[in-house]
Amino acid sequence: MASAFYACTSSKPISSNKFKGYSQISQGEIATMEWDFANATNVKVDLYDKLYNAIDSAKVSPNTTKEYKVTAFHESDTVAYKWTVEVVDKVEIPVQNETKPTKEVPAYTPNSTNSEFINGAIGPEAAPVRIKIMHSAREDKTLELKTIILDENGNFINGLNSQVVDLSFIQKCKKSSNSAGDLQIQEVHKSEGTDYSIIFDNSSVAEFNFPLLERVLNFSESLKSEDRLMFSYFNHNYTEYLSLQPQQDFYDAFKGYDIPKPGGLSGLYKAVYSNLVDYTSLVSKDKNKALILITYSEDNSSLIYSPDDIINAAQNFGIPIFVIAVGDAFNSYTLQKIANSTGGKLYTVHADSSHIAEHIMKEIDFALNNHYSISLNYDNNEKECADAYGKLILKYGEKTIEDGIILNPTKSEFHSYYQSVAIFESKSAEVDSDYKDGIIELSNVLKNNPQYRIKLVGHSDDEGSKEFDAEISDSRANNIREMIIDKGVDANQILTGSEGFSKPLYILGQTPWQNNFNRRVELKWINPSQNSPFEIVVEQVWSEEEAITSSEKWSKRGYNTYFDNYLIGDEPVYRVMLWGFDDEDEVKEVASKIMKKFKTKVTYK
Repeated sequence: MASAFYACTSSKPISSNKFKGYSQISQGEIATMEWDFANATNVKVDLYDKLYNAIDSAKVSPNTTKEYKVTAFHESDTVAYKWTVEVVDKVEIPVQNETKPTKEVPAYTPNSTNSEFINGAIGPEAAPVRIKIMHSAREDKTLELKTIILDENGNFINGLNSQVVDLSFIQKCKKSSNSAGDLQIQEVHKSEGTDYSIIFDNSSVAEFNFPLLERVLNFSESLKSEDRLMFSYFNHNYTEYLSLQPQQDFYDAFKGYDIPKPGGLSGLYKAVYSNLVDYTSLVSKDKNKALILITYSEDNSSLIYSPDDIINAAQNFGIPIFVIAVGDAFNSYTLQKIANSTGGKLYTVHADSSHIAEHIMKEIDFALNNHYSISLNYDNNEKECADAYGKLILKYGEKTIEDGIILNPTKSEFHSYYQSVAIFESKSAEVDSDYKDGIIELSNVLKNNPQYRIKLVGHSDDEGSKEFDAEISDSRANNIREMIIDKGVDANQILTGSEGFSKPLYILGQTPWQNNFNRRVELKWINPSQNSPFEIVVEQVWSEEEAITSSEKWSKRGYNTYFDNYLIGDEPVYRVMLWGFDDEDEVKEVASKIMKKFKTKVTYK
């Protein structure tokens, strides 16, 4: 039960109004540690790299019985307690009238606990509730879908065939719709093992990612001995933490994980591309293989890498990318395309439900080795059917369930909200050495391509007067410009600008990292072959809801669109932007047509 380790004296000593100190759970369940400390200002749990309130709680889900230290602080007084979480074997409730599966799935038995994810297997008498397209592979005009079919308790249903279920597939292109019915399904079970690469977001946005490391550890422990894993993490830099190695070796090494505290920007595209290059040189041809990306944010600092680089590399190497997007600090549009283009799947997870990531990883592993294979013909006309939506429909008696996939995802139409070369300390224009590798990469591209030109735009937080914010922003941009010129780049290739505090990413920064992101230097390519830099401002509105509605309106009119915010005085304003124009002549022509057709005044930049 609860016991204090140590305490320092104080005029008002810390005391515990509530601290049970013990929980009992079954494996896979979650224990909640709750406390109420009098005279404490903060509480620290040894599992998490964050501070809690004096009256608060923390959730844990160990695989085996574990002891956690909970420390309360107040000035000179410090008291530590221990909380023991006992993990007992899970008692399974027998499933009535169970029919033996036609093929046995190793290590999975029927489960009677409601679940959205795989956690058991059952025979064909179970009623399908969910169908998931877990992997897709395209070749000429053939599309192969690896799917899992689940009952309400997350059991994979064995023994299904075309006499039991009715499967059809609908492909919706821009101007047409095709369907394929009476599809044949083939049940597949493999056991050669799988090679996994897990790449982990460690940027500032992922400030509470520490519990997910335990989820990765639990996942690795659940794998088979013939499986192999590697682990990497990234912020604006990429680090390979553990190279590809057998499951037991990985688990033993990862138990002592010690990665840096989250910080910096997110070079997601660069990291995944670098990881693919390293990973594919080590994978086995005889094994399944997959890359699992766990991210809290979208990319904002890859500079010279794009989603197309990832997609092309993954397609060439035959590596599906499964994305677990945690929280809401990103737009999943690009991540969805990366997953669908490579044959993987995107999962989105609420930040408060990050423990689900473990269930997702186990589902990915199960589906790669146990699934239904469905082959069908489909239209591969990329011009007419770009971003076509494919829908797999299963009918079982009177019930219908379905899952969808994007076919022929378009390339070269990705638009990053912004790309930062570096972020800065308050009232400082000094470039941290941690960003120099990215600046060197950018310099080499410019030096080897003298026709390329860029613009570096400095930004600030609310750091002083309007004049000071403009001056510090300008200094930040020019300091990076000088660093690039020092690497041998022609000065005429680099323009600079300053926005001061007029375009903060976070107007009311709630966390230190949000304020840090305001103090940035953005990179803009001004060469037509680099991301079509010219844009048109079509509307200015005063709320995000109006901006979303306006963006949807212009998107339906056939334009590439997004919105950003900036300040007029102290008031936030949203600009709705059209993007993707290669040169000034094109943007002038389009702007003129818009003003005539829609009777609205626009500007371009």
